[in-house]
Parts: sequence; structure tokens; C-alpha cells
Amino acid sequence: MREKVISSIKKYGMISKGDKIVIGLSGGPDSTALIHILHSLKEFYDIKLYAVHINHMIRGEEALRDEEYSKSLAEKLNVPFYLKRAEVIKFANEKKMSIEEAGRYIRYSFFNEVAKEVEANKIALAHNMNDQAETMIMRFLRGSGISGLCGIKPVRDNKYIRPIIECSREEIEKYCIDNNLNPIIDSTNKESIYIRNRIRLEVIPYIKNYFNPNIIESLYRISEIIRDEDDFIKNKAMECIKVIKLRDGFNVKKFNSLHIAIKRRILRSIIEDVKGNLNGIEGKHIEECIEIIKNEDTGKKICLPDNVECLIEYDIFKIKKKTGAENFEFEIEIPGKIILYNMNIEVYTKIIYKSNITYKDTMFIKYFDYDKIKNKLYIRNRRDGDYMYPKGMKGRKKIKDIFIDKKIPRDDREKIPLIAVENEILWIPQIRDTRNYKIDEHTKHILEIRIKRSDIIE
Repeated sequence: MREKVISSIKKYGMISKGDKIVIGLSGGPDSTALIHILHSLKEFYDIKLYAVHINHMIRGEEALRDEEYSKSLAEKLNVPFYLKRAEVIKFANEKKMSIEEAGRYIRYSFFNEVAKEVEANKIALAHNMNDQAETMIMRFLRGSGISGLCGIKPVRDNKYIRPIIECSREEIEKYCIDNNLNPIIDSTNKESIYIRNRIRLEVIPYIKNYFNPNIIESLYRISEIIRDEDDFIKNKAMECIKVIKLRDGFNVKKFNSLHIAIKRRILRSIIEDVKGNLNGIEGKHIEECIEIIKNEDTGKKICLPDNVECLIEYDIFKIKKKTGAENFEFEIEIPGKIILYNMNIEVYTKIIYKSNITYKDTMFIKYFDYDKIKNKLYIRNRRDGDYMYPKGMKGRKKIKDIFIDKKIPRDDREKIPLIAVENEILWIPQIRDTRNYKIDEHTKHILEIRIKRSDIIE
């Protein structure tokens, strides 16, 4: 196994002479084997090692046992030891994260904190070939694209290295036995409480038994192929971005002439550059951007997570951060749909030929006499002069006064979407709707407007 690790280090250029390396040490077989092997290579590479352990404060005495083992092993190898105790469950609740996300965030934050303190330039993590297979299956089940199916990269940002990535779990366990390391076994690894554990304990053994006994090795080889092809597409996309750049945006026609795979990659790259990351960006966001760019509809926008928008301005499209409390206004296609991603709102419209059916309004569906609506319909925030003829009331009323009556905070009023025809408001979702445009015996065409919100169960 040691020779296999040396091979991986050379293959991916993980370590250079004189590197200072922080090692994530949990006390389990993987990290124990990792620190032991890197320690054996210490003189060969002229490297300095630093062990980092995070106690997640979840498993009580078991966690303290892991902590003591890790500290003892580091001392035995004469490797400086750094410890952090963090209440991961409390942190997850405060930050509205899953426990897995919170644990990962805390681990990487502490790895980088120690690396900065000791001036280390590498952080070694103990992911192995089995972890790679589990990650690929997990991402495939979640509908990940090519980039996700690359799995765990052997080297990321020329900083995070995974020297045992080409070693199987069986090889690692044998190495620990052969070297009398006696690592700690986390009891939760044997419980199907997380998706990864279910894949490890149920899915992979099933595939091995009934389809492919070498599934771990097969998936690793596939990950390498996907990674190479992903790098090619990424480099090609970067070249194309330079070609389609136009003024302060990007040339719509040149973009539309590109292959769909390059289009997706270009958009992801631009969004990442503007936003700083791709957190919250899903396939549906990219496809919606591609669609409005394809249609070349000047003035059309797609609202993306974290206050980012994609908009069309004549011959160019832009992806940019919105600044301040900007107004928003989008024409509603009839029939059709419009999505406001930053508000988790989808608006669907269709025209119905009137029949003897009773059309009953709900909190999320409203019906109007389409023949009475003479101008374009918009979804937007409020404007000066907006008014409504509220159902159940006489006369008309300013939208401002409706908001005051409902005791809606001033700062929230600009964020509320309105369905409008010019300055007349037909519907303030979940608040009020108009008595105008109601269906009667003369109605021939009915407009159905349906609003869906991802944060509300209808």
C-alpha cells in the first residue's frame, strides 16, 4: 500500500520537497493509515506534518476515546497535535444546516486555521477508493451533472491532497493490521442513518453480489475518465467566454450558436465568478437562463439565488449581482409560466373555455374573466399610484393602505409580488384580490393564475 500511495503522490503531484502538511486525523483506519504512511515518507520528501483532530461532541465517551487515541498516535509519531471540540449539533441548528454539512464546515475551517498558524501549504485528507465510489453513486442519485460525477478530486486547489485515494478500504484495514495500529472504529459507520452509510452498507454490497464484484475499482476508473473530459469541457468553455464577451456582457447570438454542453458550462462559470460560488445553483437555473437567451427577449430576467440575475439587453446578456432594493417587473406570458428563483415563486397561467364547472378561488389559485383584461399582465413589486378594488369592500383602495391595514412591515412591502395590469392590482398573493374581472354569465374565456412557492406546502 505504501508504494501505491507513493505512486498516487507522483501521479497527481500531491507533494513537493519541503511541504508542510496538515493531516485530518479522526482516529479511524483511513486517517490512521494516512498519517502513518506520510510519517514513513517524512525524510524522503523532507516534509513537516501536523495532526488535527475535531471532536464533534456527538458520541459522548466514544468521541473522547477517538480524541485520546488520535492524540496518543500523534505523540507516538512525534507529530504536533491540534484539537478542537465543537458542538456540531448546536452549530447545525443555529446555522440551519444538516449535521453533515455543519461537521464538514467546522472541520475544514479548523484545518485551514491550523494551516495558517503553522504556515502549512497542504492539507491531507483520508478519502479512499471506496469513498470515491460512494460519492459517485450518491451524486448520481441526486441527479448531478458531469462535474459532480467526477467525484472526489485527488488534488483540489493545489492545497487539499488525498494520498490514499487509490487505496481500497480493504487494503487500508490490512495495512493497519500489519502495522499494529489498532485504529478506532466509529460505531455510527455501521448504522444506516445517513445516505452515504446506506450506500456503503446496502447499495454497494448489493451491486457487488448481483452485478459487478469489482464495482469500487470500476467506478474509480470511470471517475478518472469523467474528470479528464470535464477538464476538457471546462477549458473549452473558458476559451469560448473570451470569444463571446461583448461590452459589459456576452454576445447573445454567438452564445446561441454554441453546443449546449458548452453553454451550460459557460453559464456556471460566469455565475460562479459573479456569485463567488455555485451554492444553490441547480440545473433548472441554468436551463432557464439558456431559454431566455435563446429567445433573445430584451428585458427578460431570471432571478437566481443570492441576489444574482441573468437578463437580456438587446444583443447581449448579463449575469450580475443586483444592487440595493431594486424594483422588479416581469411580464406574465399567457399561457405560460415565470419563475422568480430568489423568491421561491412560480407563476403559471392558462386560458380555459368557460363550461358549467364552478371555478373556485383558493389561496394559491385565482380565476378572472380574461376577455375583460385589455392590457399586459405583470408580476412586480409596488409602484406609486397602485390601487385595487378589493373583494368584499366598496370603492377602490391604495395598495399602500392595504399594506398598512395588514400591518406589513415597511421593509417587507417592496419584496411582495403583485399581479398587475398597469397600476391596477388584481392579486396580492395570500393577502387580497380584486372584485374586478370576475367571472359572470357573459364570460367566454377564463384566465387561471396559479402561484406555487417551494417553501409552502399547498
